[in-house]
Amino acid sequence: MGQHTVLRVTAMEGRVFISEVAGKMAVSKDGQLLGQIEDIVIDTSTGMLRYLVLGPSTKISEMVDDMGRAVIPVKSIHFDNEYVIVTQ
Repeated sequence: MGQHTVLRVTAMEGRVFISEVAGKMAVSKDGQLLGQIEDIVIDTSTGMLRYLVLGPSTKISEMVDDMGRAVIPVKSIHFDNEYVIVTQ
């Protein structure tokens, strides 16, 4: 067996891990609870995060997937320590 390189990731300013986003609650910029993040959409051609998908009871987005879940473009979100904030 070959040797493995252990990569330790500490605080990476300006970056958020998917494991930190999935399951987080989303709120509007005025603090209204919008719902829980259920899924994340990544563009496979670029590897870039494109959308966050909120639970089916959320009615905040014009974009809805085939399961009735709100699809929020990544350009419309901001991350803080506790919530994902939908800015548009």
